[in-house]
Amino acid sequence: MLVCRRLLLIAAAIAASIEAGSTSYHPGISSSDYSGYPSGYAVYSGATSPESSSSSSTSGPSELAASNTESLCRPSEFRCSTTGHCVAQDKYCDGENDCDDKSDEPRYCTPCNRTLYGDVGRTYRVEIRRPREDRLPFLCHLNFTAAGSDLGDLVQLTFDTFTVGRFLSFTSEGCPDGFMTIREEGRPATGGQWCGSAWGYTVYYSETPSINLTLYLLRLSEQGIGYNFDFKLSYKFLRRSEAHLRYGNSSMSTWRGELVNGTYCDRVLTKCDTRACRLQSPNYPGVYPRNVTCYYRVEQNRAPVGHRALLAVSQRNSHKIHIKDQVVKYDRSQRVLRVWDQCNVVQDYLTVYDGGSTSDRVLVRLCGGDAVPDIISSHNTMLLEFHTSPYDNPFHPVPLSFLPGFELEVQVIFVDEKSRSFVKENDNCDFYISGDENSSGILENPKHSLPPNTTCRYHFQGKLNEIVWLSFVKYYAASVEAAASIDTAADCNAKLLIWDGDITVDKLTFSRKNVTLMGQFCKDDIPRLCDHSLLRNSSRHTRPCSLAESYVSTGRDLTLEHILRQGSALYPISFVLRYEFVHEAISCNHVFASMPSASSTSSTSSLSSSSSSSSSSSSLSSNAGKFASPKNVFFYGRGGAQNLSCVYRFEAEPDHRIELSFVRASFGGKSCASYVDPLVNRWTCDRRMADVKKFGMADLVVAEYPWQGVELVRDCLCSNVSERIVVRTLTSNVVEVRFIITLMNVTQDYRDFFFEGEYRFVPVGAESNEHGCSTRLEERRLRGTSGEISLRSPLPRVIPGLAAVEEILTNTEDLTATQCVNEPWLIEPEDARINFLYLRTAGYGITLDNVEECTTLNRIVVYSAANTKERSVICPEGGVDTARTVDFFSGGWNYSAVNASVAMAQHSRSFVVEFLQREPGFYAVTWIAISKRSPTAPNVGANAFAILPTEDCPYRCPEIQACISSVLWCDGVRHCPSGFDEEEANCSYRFGVTLLYVAVGAGALGIFLILLLATGCLKYCLYRHKARKKKKNVALNVNHLHVNHTHHNNGLTGSRLSGRYNLATPQEMYLENYGKDSIC
Repeated sequence: MLVCRRLLLIAAAIAASIEAGSTSYHPGISSSDYSGYPSGYAVYSGATSPESSSSSSTSGPSELAASNTESLCRPSEFRCSTTGHCVAQDKYCDGENDCDDKSDEPRYCTPCNRTLYGDVGRTYRVEIRRPREDRLPFLCHLNFTAAGSDLGDLVQLTFDTFTVGRFLSFTSEGCPDGFMTIREEGRPATGGQWCGSAWGYTVYYSETPSINLTLYLLRLSEQGIGYNFDFKLSYKFLRRSEAHLRYGNSSMSTWRGELVNGTYCDRVLTKCDTRACRLQSPNYPGVYPRNVTCYYRVEQNRAPVGHRALLAVSQRNSHKIHIKDQVVKYDRSQRVLRVWDQCNVVQDYLTVYDGGSTSDRVLVRLCGGDAVPDIISSHNTMLLEFHTSPYDNPFHPVPLSFLPGFELEVQVIFVDEKSRSFVKENDNCDFYISGDENSSGILENPKHSLPPNTTCRYHFQGKLNEIVWLSFVKYYAASVEAAASIDTAADCNAKLLIWDGDITVDKLTFSRKNVTLMGQFCKDDIPRLCDHSLLRNSSRHTRPCSLAESYVSTGRDLTLEHILRQGSALYPISFVLRYEFVHEAISCNHVFASMPSASSTSSTSSLSSSSSSSSSSSSLSSNAGKFASPKNVFFYGRGGAQNLSCVYRFEAEPDHRIELSFVRASFGGKSCASYVDPLVNRWTCDRRMADVKKFGMADLVVAEYPWQGVELVRDCLCSNVSERIVVRTLTSNVVEVRFIITLMNVTQDYRDFFFEGEYRFVPVGAESNEHGCSTRLEERRLRGTSGEISLRSPLPRVIPGLAAVEEILTNTEDLTATQCVNEPWLIEPEDARINFLYLRTAGYGITLDNVEECTTLNRIVVYSAANTKERSVICPEGGVDTARTVDFFSGGWNYSAVNASVAMAQHSRSFVVEFLQREPGFYAVTWIAISKRSPTAPNVGANAFAILPTEDCPYRCPEIQACISSVLWCDGVRHCPSGFDEEEANCSYRFGVTLLYVAVGAGALGIFLILLLATGCLKYCLYRHKARKKKKNVALNVNHLHVNHTHHNNGLTGSRLSGRYNLATPQEMYLENYGKDSIC
């Protein structure tokens, strides 16, 4: 009987609650079976499409308005029965008498099984009391509907207190005693459950205008063990325009993609290059639902021509990422991103695929919370999979330092289809950089992310005679946090290896080639950096990378090997390096030597790009080839050098000469001009010394070396050459071409300074029918006390325009004429320690200013042998008695005696003389060896310049204040300019008897004595004759004595000199003696 009464009371209470709830329940909500819940519990139908849901939400306010007209209360309010006052809907059955008639608190009322509305901007609260044990199992439905306009568009639920059953596991039977579920209108049921005890600030934001919250409690904990049900929440209704974190704001609205029909959260995002695409977890920025798998497919079908689209997702703000990774009730640890198996605890994770399906390579699987770097696909599609576990407790710690779920920004990156910015299909991350494509360039890591256990190799392959130069401009390898690392062992995530050589496996021997490890870098170790080059821009140039900041291979191959254990999605590896294939050249000094004339093989050298051999018309072989400036960048400013000096030496056979030609040349825009010097008809350089000191210089200098230590600078080029220039006036068989550059800037290299030339070894006289110069260079090297070099008109057999240089040799009376053009003569003093040279010729010095005054095309060029850059060009005047003469003293003559002990350079007191004859003429250059007057007599032994202790320079030329050799004194030739050495007063007995007169006197005395003896003998013989009358007569014989009187003039005979000065020569002096067989 008692039981029946009790049942009647319960039925009456239920009926009363239903009657009270019907006054505020939405008429459009219908009930249906809800899958996943125990049978017999009715919930509103949720199998409506988005269109129907939107229509229902729009039609709802009109119906509600009709009902409000009768009740005069808003849908969000409850109307008191007696007074007709309107109170908030959450005041119903809250335990407080808000209506004076207690109509809001009927007996046996419950807040469950109701549809709740609310006004925008107001917060409502609801509490579900713990059911009695005899009322189990307990089921409660709460429907929250945002009816639009002032009633809001979205629903926000805040769980103030949550204890529903026990939480045991994230994956299997995690809520055995009870749970809470939330279902969105128009979305399929997920079956996910929340249970256990949680506190903090947990917020749920609906995706649709209406949601249904269901509480189910199967059992209560035993008394004294724990209290496992306590449920309080706050709810409010929001306008869509207020949901800035989800939909953006008025200045920039975000696009979340198109929802796939029939799915809870699958979305497709396209055209993200023109709009702000965002990937968000369901119900972001609130807690995400349980037991869901969401697929986000990002596509980019449009790309510029010749480009490829890559997709990138990232989140720079760490508070916008938190995917639950562990059971933590107090978030005191540092938040980090976890990867792979570390996400298996909760099994909430986000997987990124490099492609559009789950069969593509996985870039990363992540959970936890922190900033997410750029995760970039290698294709124009990317798939992201978000998976959550079936069970969880809604815990979110305070203060609110992060948001649950995730939001990722989507970007589209366009890269060149032909670049090395991405790994092509089936290439296994192998890149080949060949010197045939580009000689230099910039290489960066792939723009997209790489999956774990990837090894990328960069093969640099140069041409023959090339080496590889690498400079890292930037290198960054993200460190792996210990909490996020898969393995806490010492192994590193990213390892960089630099190999000197090619590490590919030989297909024939199946073994690696000979390679050397240049560097290995892991963790905090980084390669050599040339990071100062990052400061370079269009207006500022930085210094070049030095060898200490670079890597240079020894051969043509170099390989970079990058081993990524955990990939580069969350731990990006980025580097920028400059590479260049450098022409291998240890030195830019080269020697080109000719082959013997019998051989037909041309000379070879490391710089000759081609060579050939040919025979001339006279069947004399000639060698030819090419030579050029070095292309090794380390010789130039961009390679770290400021100055460059290269020497190309050409050595021909003694009977060969060298012909050079320059095809093209560039000198980096240095301030200089080269032109043909009209004085000597050779190329010369014109520059200002101020510009040289400030900006440097660059030129090509051609010089020959006729004698050891004597350099003759022939031609100089310093302005750009675009047409062939031929240099044929080379007389020596040893020629050097010097390529000199100073003060290069850091941007200049072999493309700014260069030249290309050709050479030929030509036999002497091979290009004409004439014989070459009959005298050798050593025969044109003169040394002695005096001499003369004369130039005559061409001999009859010489074609017009050629010069004949004649030297009258000593020890013979024959004249030897040599056919020589531009042949130099070297004049040296007899003793370079104490002697100087005095050189004299008829004419006057000319320059570019007075060259027009010279009436002849012939020239005499006088050089200082120690420095042939110091030259004097003479306009010669014919004849012996000329009005103008030019005198030269060798170097050091004008220095004081104090500096006499200073060490002298080789040939510092010598002269080099050249005759440049272009028309007939007769010219001569005379020279004598002189010495300085000294107050004391030096210890010179038997030297001809020895000064007598008692006399101060007895043999001298007072007009030039010089002492001359005693051999030249009164020898019948005027050596002093004034003829002081041949004046009668100096040659008489009063002022001293010369060796010549002593010899003549001695000869005369000898003849006198012989005549006297002959007279005595004759008288004696006559006396005997008388005594021997009868004896036969004895025939007398006549003897002829020839005497040659010559002076040692080092190749100059007295006949030649006396002919010039009209002096008699004693060539045919003789006496006739009549003798007998026996004088006595």
